[in-house]
Amino acid sequence: MKKGRIHLSLSLVIFLVLLIYMIVHVLTFIFKTKLTVYEVQAGVMTEKISTTGIAVRDEKVVKSKSGGYINYYIPDLSKVYKGEVLYSLDTTGKIKDYIAEEITEDKSASGKVISSLKDTISDFHEEYSYSDFEDVYNLKQKLDNAVLSSNGQYIEQTLKKIQEKYGEDAYQIQKSGYSGILSLSYDNFNITNAAKVSVGDFEQNKYENYHLSSNDEIESGDIVYRIVNSENWQIVILLDEEEYNELKDRTSVTVNFLQDDVSASADIELKEKDDQYFGYLSLSQYMIRYMNDRYLDLEISLDSDSGYKIPKSAVVEKDFYQVPVAYLTKGGNTTANSVLAKSDNEDTASIKNYTIYKFEKDKDEYFYLSAADVDKNTVLFTDSESDAEQFYLKDTVKQKGVYSINQGYAKFRAIEELRSDDEFVLIASDTVQGVSLYDHIVYDSSEINENEVVY
Repeated sequence: MKKGRIHLSLSLVIFLVLLIYMIVHVLTFIFKTKLTVYEVQAGVMTEKISTTGIAVRDEKVVKSKSGGYINYYIPDLSKVYKGEVLYSLDTTGKIKDYIAEEITEDKSASGKVISSLKDTISDFHEEYSYSDFEDVYNLKQKLDNAVLSSNGQYIEQTLKKIQEKYGEDAYQIQKSGYSGILSLSYDNFNITNAAKVSVGDFEQNKYENYHLSSNDEIESGDIVYRIVNSENWQIVILLDEEEYNELKDRTSVTVNFLQDDVSASADIELKEKDDQYFGYLSLSQYMIRYMNDRYLDLEISLDSDSGYKIPKSAVVEKDFYQVPVAYLTKGGNTTANSVLAKSDNEDTASIKNYTIYKFEKDKDEYFYLSAADVDKNTVLFTDSESDAEQFYLKDTVKQKGVYSINQGYAKFRAIEELRSDDEFVLIASDTVQGVSLYDHIVYDSSEINENEVVY
């Protein structure tokens, strides 16, 4: 019995080859690591000093001469005038309930409060924009002001009735002895002269801050409020020697408050004291905003650079030969820069159109050749004369770059780093054989090799 034979036609063989090719191609595509691509963008980076400063203001703390239950009629961080009613003091603990009953029964007093609230809400409704949601918090403060102001006026008017019922010392109305900004908080930091701040004051482990509120029971001698009469204030910072040298020739800087990302201009003065460097920042704005903060986290902006912003993960290093510019020449079929070179396996020198790299930092002195593009032991010549100077390509240096994939494969492009942070690098925008704006580069250079096809 004869065994059967399989006859393969040429068309079937071609079909199977194509099928296998397609399967391999598809599987390679599926399992190949997907590259993350980054589009080069313009950017700006600023050198910064990060520090913590101590706020120093012209402030006073006021203590109570009596004990009892306190009730404030002016909200925290409000402007007050000398002689304005700030708070009342109930030495019996009974006055609060009495006043509440009186206000409820006195329709005219209640009506004034309600009318004031209506006007405040009406003004808010007319001016409100959904894009300014923080205005809602301003409304709350205005409503608090309206209620407290109305109650304060009413209590002052009925003080005589209260004193007749409970005695002259039972209920005391206290007015501000100063004009300025009222704060219902205080701390154990008692320095009001920036020059007296020392290194030990920057240690926060012993710092304590206290908040005051209505219905608190106080004793004679307790602090009842703090007041600042000027919007000019200072922030004291500690500097190391490098930071001191960066700032010593400056008279003003830009300060960024990290807690809410607000920036302000400040005059700066530096002093060396007790082998330590101190900086004194003088400001004329935002005092009220940070009046209840003693320690402030800051960034002081120094010099800025502009260029192209790329991720740090895109940066790769490559070996180059550093060559004096005297060995550049022009020739061959192009007007571009070339070199006159001879390798070990050549008898005479000839024009070589290697890729010429230049960097801004030394472009007038050197150009660079990729070590991967040049044969080992290659010699460069200044010209074709027999006594021409020679330069042997021997030692290499590292230069940084990225992989551009604009043409479908990983092409090395040189970069010059200007500044960097934890995530990005700012590079010069005019590097010869460098990247251009909106170029597509490999986000992580470790995922690909130079000249590897991407797609």
